[in-house]
Amino acid sequence: MAWKVLIVDDEPGIRDVLKDYIEMNFEHTKIETAENADIALKKINEDQYHVVLLDIVMPGLDAFEFLKKVKALNSLIHVIMITGNSTMERVLEAIESGADDYILKPFSTKEIEEILKCSFAKIERWRNAFKNSF
Repeated sequence: MAWKVLIVDDEPGIRDVLKDYIEMNFEHTKIETAENADIALKKINEDQYHVVLLDIVMPGLDAFEFLKKVKALNSLIHVIMITGNSTMERVLEAIESGADDYILKPFSTKEIEEILKCSFAKIERWRNAFKNSF
């Protein structure tokens, strides 16, 4: 199965590190990037993605509004929120808004690997349940 991941972060260094790491460690995975949620939403409207890694603090469209719009378009897309500034309220807000997971900066490559493996496994189970419609 080929996976499609969209990395949404206004920091080019974060986008590049994530993209390079995923490409090197996950076969059959296509990675695209977007510098803000507005651009990412356009990409999601034009193509199908399985996982979105989403920075919470970016200029433009609010990450939580973006999350709600993505889930309204396709609730099966896994959205993993990323932030450097976190409180318990922020984590709960992300989960209540539909985030599938949450990761804090600075993160380790092991954390990214674990989260992506879990997301891919869950999506694969869903695909089997829905006869590969996703």
